Amino acid sequence: MLTIPSLSTEYVKVPIVDGPANLTSLTVQMAIVAQGQDPVSGDWKSASWVGTSAAVLIGPATALPLVKGTTYGVWVKITSSPEIPVLGPFDLHIS
Repeated sequence: MLTIPSLSTEYVKVPIVDGPANLTSLTVQMAIVAQGQDPVSGDWKSASWVGTSAAVLIGPATALPLVKGTTYGVWVKITSSPEIPVLGPFDLHIS
C-alpha cells in the first residue's frame, strides 16, 4: 500500500509492466475513489505518462485533494482501440 501525507502535492504513479510497444502514445486516465467502490464516469481524470507509469497529480489545490486518514482505490484506464483495459484498484492511504 502506498502512503502519502495529506499536505503533499505529488504524482501518484502506477507502473504498467505489460503493454504494447507504443504504450506512452495511448490516452490514459486515472480515478481515485473510496476503497471498495468502482469509479463512475465523472471520477476519471486525465493522466500522463512518466516513463511507462501512468501518473496523476494529487494533493491540496489539485483536482484530487484527498482526505487525511482515508484509504482510496487507484484505477487506471488506457484507451487502445479496440481494447480499453481498466487496471486496479491499487490501495493508496492518505496520512
